[in-house]
Amino acid sequence: MAINGYLLDLLPVGEENAVSGLMLWEQLHMWSVASVKHNLQQMADSGLIERKSVRRGPHETRLYFKPRI
Repeated sequence: MAINGYLLDLLPVGEENAVSGLMLWEQLHMWSVASVKHNLQQMADSGLIERKSVRRGPHETRLYFKPRI
């Protein structure tokens, strides 16, 4: 299975359950953090998943989730 398939299986449904790319990578134990985040970004850009940014002080975290249908 390609990385996108694994990521889709792990992604939660709904914005209130959104998770970071690092958290998904920790669950996969495959590929690098950068490759997981890159694939998440591509999936979000294509509309397959949703992405939101959360800013806490000087740091920004991107969170990912599957939209509710």
